[in-house]
Amino acid sequence: MKKVYLIGALLSFGLLAEAQSFMRFEDKAFNFGAKVGFNATFPVINSLSINGKEAENIDIEYKVGYLAAVFCRVNIERFFLQPSFSWHRSEGNIRFSIPQSLPENNMMSNTSATTDLLMMKTSSLEVPIMVGYNLVKKGPYGLSLMVGPKLKYNYKIAYTVESSTTHVEYVNDNTPFGVNIATGVGVSIGRLFFDFVYEFGLNQVESDFEKVNNPVPEINYDINIDKRTNVMSISLGVLF
Repeated sequence: MKKVYLIGALLSFGLLAEAQSFMRFEDKAFNFGAKVGFNATFPVINSLSINGKEAENIDIEYKVGYLAAVFCRVNIERFFLQPSFSWHRSEGNIRFSIPQSLPENNMMSNTSATTDLLMMKTSSLEVPIMVGYNLVKKGPYGLSLMVGPKLKYNYKIAYTVESSTTHVEYVNDNTPFGVNIATGVGVSIGRLFFDFVYEFGLNQVESDFEKVNNPVPEINYDINIDKRTNVMSISLGVLF
């Protein structure tokens, strides 16, 4: 029994020493790291038009997406430069009503407003370049502020339409590229860190939809969405 206690004590001591070694973080001129986390997109819709008329009762539903990133960090005293390469999967829904003023709407037997749904799913590759400043840098603890531009490429965009009135399908965006300004706060304990980042979309993106398989040929809807996208993300990572 004494041997069991002794082995348990040695294992506990070894694990504690390993944990302390992992959490110990020395200042270096260069680091690299990785992180994973969650995001939520906030589309800012400037226009959602149907046959040239603005849709009614527009409502945005936010959903949780995912992210993963690798980065390097160049440290200069309390400042650091951090370019990254990241993958994001984003989702969200847009609900809206067909304008009652459309002539096509008067052809339908039920003229009361109905709610249509566009479900968005986007996969993107992104390159943020953040400049940071360590407000707190004492022992294993740190608190930093970050700001910088982000370039993104949406390599996969999918819209699913749920509607009893608008029989349309997604055609394309006018550009797969985006430019954001990102601001963030980072909290670190040793090698571990937690980041909270909010991005402001700068460029407008137009998404076009066209009619397809409409059971009532006289009713044709073309949809155009003009928007930019803000993003909030939280992530947990490790520095090496």
